[in-house]
Order: sequence, then structure tokens, then C-alpha cells
Amino acid sequence: MANKLNQRLQTWIPDDPDFLNLEEDFIRAIRADTVALDPGDTELIPLIAMVVQQSDTTLSAQIAATLAAGVTPVKLLEVVYQLEPVVGLPKVTLALRRIHAVFRDQDLTVTPAPATATSAEAGAAIQAQLYGTEIKDLMADLPAKANQCLPEWLTDHFFTQYYQRPSLTVAQRERYGLMALITLNVDFQINAHAKGSLKAGNSETILVWSALQLLPFIGFPLVINSVQKIHAAAAQLELA
Repeated sequence: MANKLNQRLQTWIPDDPDFLNLEEDFIRAIRADTVALDPGDTELIPLIAMVVQQSDTTLSAQIAATLAAGVTPVKLLEVVYQLEPVVGLPKVTLALRRIHAVFRDQDLTVTPAPATATSAEAGAAIQAQLYGTEIKDLMADLPAKANQCLPEWLTDHFFTQYYQRPSLTVAQRERYGLMALITLNVDFQINAHAKGSLKAGNSETILVWSALQLLPFIGFPLVINSVQKIHAAAAQLELA
């Protein structure tokens, strides 16, 4: 019987066994050497890339693989929810439709995370600890109240509404969010969030190996660029 990775790749690459074999060998080589990641991350991180890429042909099989790898339905949902401020509503709603279809197929009942009160002060404090006033300073010259509104919306929506939800730690949110930014290839944000992820408690090792999981899905140039930025951020923080 074909192994699970091979079966999944057959759903993505049904007509080209030579290419399928090349990709299967590559993915297996990466996973054989992977260190330091949370259980299930070798499936969850590629899923993050697919949500960012709006890769509808691969989403459903990857969602099922992520669940099979031990990622809980609640954690899976939470990781995808927090991508909305990064990649926008349409990509996230597509992913959520596919996720809930897989839940129905597997007869999974998701128990929502317990509601928690959010504090604007706590959200601002999380942002300040990780990023200082970087965004506020960057937007200071924008006209017509945009210099005030844009930083406030970022703080309120991202750090207050999302970062205070209980299903992920701040370190996890930073790391998974960084993987989305790497997939988007946005240099400024990768630099900033590499530092923020380290300040949140992630090691350089876990960030680099998280980024390496993206190799088959976004390619060598973006990953090499990003791991260099992570390494540089770690060096800067050591010298600070």
C-alpha cells in the first residue's frame, strides 16, 4: 500500500509520477533531518504556505495530514484565524471552508476555546515588548489621521483581538506568522518579525527549521533569503 505522503502527492500530482517521486524524495529528506519543531509542525507549516498561496488544489489533503500528525482542530483553526490580518479575509475564508469540510468528513466536533476578556492595554503591551513603537514611527508622516488610525487598528485587531486568544502562545503566534510573511516574501516584515519571534521566546534553531519546512512549497530563494534574515536578527539581539 502506498504511504500516506505518496497518497497525498498523488492527489496533487496525478499525471506525472516522475515529478511526484522527485518531490517525495525531497520532502522526506527534509523531514529526516528536521529538529526542534512542535509535533505536527512538518504538516502545519506547509499548510500555512498553502493558505497564503490560496492553493485550493492542495488544501484539503494537507488539512487532513495536519490533523493526522496530531495538530488539534482548535490549534489548526487558531493558526488559520490569525492569518487574516496578514493575508486578508478571502484567503482565510477559503481555507476555513476546506477545514470545516474535512471536519465534517471526519465527524470532528470542535470545542471552541474558552472566551477570554481582551484588554487593549495588554495588547499594546505585547506589541511594545516585541516591536516597540516601530509601526507608529513608520507611519508618523501619513496624512489625514492615517498616521493615527493605521497603527491603532494594527494594535487593536492583531495584538488585542488575536494575540490574547488562549489557544496559542505568543511565541507560537509569532513563529507561525513569520512563516506566512516568508511565503509572502515581504522583506521589511520578515526582518521585523524575525526579531519579534526571537524576543517572544523562539530560538534561532526553531525559526530556521520552521522556515526549512517551506522549501518544497515556496522554493530555495525565498527560504535562503529568510533564514539569513533570521540569523542576522539573532546576531543583532545577541549584541544588543
